[in-house]
Amino acid sequence: MDITEKIAGIRAEMAKEELAAYIVSNTDPHNNELVAPRWRSRQWLSGVKGSAGTVVVTADWCGLWTDSRYYDAAEEALKGTGIELMRASDFDVPTIEEWIKSNLAEGSVIGFFGGDVNVEQGKKWAKSLEPAGYPINSDHDLVDRVWKDRPAEPAGELFLVPEEYAGKSITAKIALVRAELKKLKIDAHLLGRTDESCWLFNFRGTDTPELTTPYCYTLITPDEVRFFIDPAKLTDKAREIFAEASVKLEPYSAVSDAMKALPKTTKLLTVPAHTNLNLGKAAAHCIEIPGKAVVTHIKGVKNATEIKHTKEALLQDGVAMTKFFAWFYRTLDEGGEISELMVSRKLREFRSERPGFRHNSFEAIVGYAAHAALNHYSVDEDSDLKLERENVLLIDSGGNYLQGTTDTTRVIPLGEPTQEQKDDYTVVLRGFIDLMSAIFAEGATGAQLDAICRHNMWKVGRNFKHGTGHGVGFGLEVHEGPQNISARNTEKFVLGQLSTIEPGCYRSGKHGIRIENMVHTILHDENEFGRFFKFENMTWCPINVDLVEPSLLAQEHLDWLNEYNAGVIEKLSPHLEDNEVTWLTRECRPVKA
Repeated sequence: MDITEKIAGIRAEMAKEELAAYIVSNTDPHNNELVAPRWRSRQWLSGVKGSAGTVVVTADWCGLWTDSRYYDAAEEALKGTGIELMRASDFDVPTIEEWIKSNLAEGSVIGFFGGDVNVEQGKKWAKSLEPAGYPINSDHDLVDRVWKDRPAEPAGELFLVPEEYAGKSITAKIALVRAELKKLKIDAHLLGRTDESCWLFNFRGTDTPELTTPYCYTLITPDEVRFFIDPAKLTDKAREIFAEASVKLEPYSAVSDAMKALPKTTKLLTVPAHTNLNLGKAAAHCIEIPGKAVVTHIKGVKNATEIKHTKEALLQDGVAMTKFFAWFYRTLDEGGEISELMVSRKLREFRSERPGFRHNSFEAIVGYAAHAALNHYSVDEDSDLKLERENVLLIDSGGNYLQGTTDTTRVIPLGEPTQEQKDDYTVVLRGFIDLMSAIFAEGATGAQLDAICRHNMWKVGRNFKHGTGHGVGFGLEVHEGPQNISARNTEKFVLGQLSTIEPGCYRSGKHGIRIENMVHTILHDENEFGRFFKFENMTWCPINVDLVEPSLLAQEHLDWLNEYNAGVIEKLSPHLEDNEVTWLTRECRPVKA
């Protein structure tokens, strides 16, 4: 089926259910960031890839709402489909609810499937639309009716993480969670985020190549722990470990009945963003306790064992990337041809040779020239570009290792850089160093840290529309809460968290710049004014100096850059061949004012 046929199929099913509009997102029952192919409904319907985007279908119109990260990619993908691009990050573009109220008659029924849409989003739509006279119907999965060759639900086996890597036993983690629930006077807690169950039970998933968290739920009460998962995913060893920890195993599909069976007096904590609307309805009779995601906050603070192993993972990742860069330039110098897709595949090959590597932590972003200006560009056979000896190449990639999760972005020149490219690169580098070297008071929020990074960029008229950084899991999801670094984030940073710092600058149709390291929040000082924190660098990967315009950096920035690259040489050289050390030494040569 082509896109027009798919839309026609949805419209035919809408007519049967008397729906005036149907909303299709790319979400799964847990609202995971990386979803299995079965739930990539918006991508199937529109042809637009990426994590953000929602399609609205009416009888005579179809539109895709997405944010600025995907404007260029969406515009290209939607050509000839009849789907209008709604640029959601622009100030004058209506929200989905606003558009519906302006374009559809009062009394029109709005549909979406409550099994895939989370409670937070479903209630938001209902709160806006129903009082205005637009009833909601969340009962029908119209995509499932039309998508005849829809992929099956994934069924990979659990991968158990030894306690020597996790740092705490299952029973110790359960005790931590129960202690927090007791403090909050909560009777039951449903873990809707799949990574929370993974952390709690010291396992990872193999459901999809780049998703470490299998589809599962956990219900914790003072008396029992119930784990809902497809039995086929459990090895005999896994069953034995769960039995030892007194964890009751139940089928994944049984979670709804379990929620319905809870007593009405149950004080239940769920996370609305990671509980689908249908499951929320099953627990609607309980006493809803609003509050923080208990497990997310606990696992966000890494223990000493997790930090130690993450450092090892990032060291191995730096070795892999350096070996890749040496191969890359050698191949180009010898006249070999390289494309974006080849870069993505070769990166994985080099990572796969490192100890503990399991799979990529996300689909690598490899953008050459204008493609680098697409924040979340995803290369495939159709978009693949051959690299020329000009412009720049942006690589944002990472790996999931037994030792932890990595996420690194670097930009390298393929020819003589232009002054504009050097200026953009150096301005981003300066903002990057400003935050990497910042000292901040305890209680500082992601929004405050975001401003530290952007301050000097704003002075020279540069900005970027994505966040400055995000939390990172331990062998789990590469984007993890509770903290992130952005203008909207009010979460306070605490000791022990792993995060990224990744400012950028993007010129549509020309080039894109982003530099990213992972950091660990540690104590800097404590005095009569309180405690002060700073970031410990965790990433060791060369920062290119050919793109640096020294006149745009203060001496403190130059000192930081030179000390960092000297550290890269020191840490990575023992793991490299002689020719790779030679390349690395030149790449990391000192920059003078």
